[in-house]
Amino acid sequence: MNYNKQLWLTGELFTLHNIEESIGFSTFVYPTELPLAFHAPTASAMILAIGLITVIVWVLILWANAQYKEINKKNLLIVLSTMFLANAFFPHIDATIDLKRYFPGLITSIILYLPYSFWLLPKLYKSYPGHNQFYQTAITGLLLVTVLVLVLQFFAHMLI
Repeated sequence: MNYNKQLWLTGELFTLHNIEESIGFSTFVYPTELPLAFHAPTASAMILAIGLITVIVWVLILWANAQYKEINKKNLLIVLSTMFLANAFFPHIDATIDLKRYFPGLITSIILYLPYSFWLLPKLYKSYPGHNQFYQTAITGLLLVTVLVLVLQFFAHMLI
């Protein structure tokens, strides 16, 4: 597997998904009766956070592709493709079901994220002799991405 090409493709899929999300959030309105444990972000804050995370991911892709060690590329691919898989279900598919209407990012989650993740993750899993490292990378990456997204949304909300 050519990890450099897979990282580029991952970045392109991520960017397409984030374009759909940004367009969707520009007109999306949360239902007023929706019982949220937190205040729903504004469209401007969401779009800013989406833009920032897109830039951060591209910086990481450029960094990983410049590395000589394949493990850096593989680990980033694990984190990103695991994030794709988790993100497709939460919030996109889950929110669409709960709200009974389109939630921004749903289309690219289903047609891009799910097939790509289901294709790539088993290949990455098999490439690790010790599968514990695969799981540790995936879980740690998901936790870090979740914290990063929450922090970006918080600061984007503060700025707007």
